Amino acid sequence: MSRGAFSLVEGLVSMAIVSVLAAILIPVSKSAYASSSLAVSANNLRQLGAGSVNYLADNRHRFWRYRAPGAEPGVVWWFGFEPSASASRPEGQRYFDPILSPLDGYVPTALRPDPSFSLTGKTFKPKYRSGYLGVGYNVLLGGGWMGTAPVKNYWELEDPSKVVVFATSAQVNTFQRPASPRNPMIEEFYGIDTNEVSVHFRHRGQAMVVYASGSVGFLPMDETTRDARAPRAAIGRFAPRGSKKYLE
Repeated sequence: MSRGAFSLVEGLVSMAIVSVLAAILIPVSKSAYASSSLAVSANNLRQLGAGSVNYLADNRHRFWRYRAPGAEPGVVWWFGFEPSASASRPEGQRYFDPILSPLDGYVPTALRPDPSFSLTGKTFKPKYRSGYLGVGYNVLLGGGWMGTAPVKNYWELEDPSKVVVFATSAQVNTFQRPASPRNPMIEEFYGIDTNEVSVHFRHRGQAMVVYASGSVGFLPMDETTRDARAPRAAIGRFAPRGSKKYLE
């Protein structure tokens, strides 16, 4: 006589098999996701590095501004043009045009969003609906956050092979809904300086960086700078606040 249901023993055996498979597959899945994140970061940063070297060669070895006035109402960030209408929208609904960035023509506009934000254990809070890079630019080279200070010249750097131009980047947000002090969220961030806790050490405790020489490498976190609001997210700095190590 055929049976239409599992016996208790069969059910327990099935649950045990599922548990074993989950224990095996979940770490494998996380490992594959981490490898994917590493590959995306490496591709994005290599292209940014090559593009920055070519840009400097064509522009008297002067770095581009972090922020500059737009050709129409809006702002030209280093990663693209944001119209004024976008800035008035809630975060997550804003947009930017990567074609109108200072690096247009030097770096492909189709850089892939880094999937690593899903590995932080915290909800990802996007700024823009048009995607994100997960990379920050050294604002000390690019005229400061407002772009009003003089930009650096490559030949002014004491050792370009030790000055970071780009780094994997993110920040912990606790001050803009739906984020809150009780619900810290991770979001993209586009700059690094002497004060912001905005370097993302997302590759097994290391940040991937591009040096002014164009080479790509890894740097560890100064553990005293780890953002305690979301410690597992591995967001911090290369050196204590105020230090220009790796920045000039």
